[in-house]
Amino acid sequence: MSLRTRLSVAAIGAVVAVGAVALPANAATATDSPAALTKAKATVTKDIADRLTTLGKLQSALTGYKDVPDAARGTLTQVMSADVSGLTALKAKVAGETTAAAVKADGQAMVDDYRVYVLVVPQVHLTHALDVENAALARLVKVHDALADRLAKDPAADTAANKALLADLSTAVQAGDTGIDGKDAALLALKPGPDGKALTAAVKDVSGAAKGTRDDIKKAVADAKKVRDALKDTQSAAKS
Repeated sequence: MSLRTRLSVAAIGAVVAVGAVALPANAATATDSPAALTKAKATVTKDIADRLTTLGKLQSALTGYKDVPDAARGTLTQVMSADVSGLTALKAKVAGETTAAAVKADGQAMVDDYRVYVLVVPQVHLTHALDVENAALARLVKVHDALADRLAKDPAADTAANKALLADLSTAVQAGDTGIDGKDAALLALKPGPDGKALTAAVKDVSGAAKGTRDDIKKAVADAKKVRDALKDTQSAAKS
């Protein structure tokens, strides 16, 4: 190999060596530049603040949900209080980070460890919805029994059509009760974690059950109104 060739090879090797050292250093400088770090901190800090605001609204909403059972209220209160404390501490941690990678990790923890939007929001509102539906179903059982008693005392209204309506009312109430049975406990048992899709699917299952029961309640109410109107008609006819 000639002297010129050896020098050329050496020069190329030197360039590669310098590049191998310089590129990671340059990349780190670009990623962790003061501007990039400041921007990353601002983004995650805002996201944490938004979650804290949402939790505050949820706490107020729960206070207004007077009929939520004590056990469920206690669970939800504990979850939200822990999330507020944890997110507040995480916000302070973000402020003290010195690398964008650390801020990114904090941002991931903000999502995985708390799941405010995917989990806590529906836990609060769906728990209330399920409680309202349970109360409505209990009232409809009483309505059914009262209407059945009135039909038995009013031969003119005690028709096959009205009996069928009462039977349909009862079926709807039973279907609604079965649809949401145990869903409140299943909802509150869910915990935050990295698998957002699984949590979303679990919440959707409860939400779907609540919607189905809401439809059953509407059907039962419509049946009750028809029977009530029939009773009013026979009473009016008897008076005329």
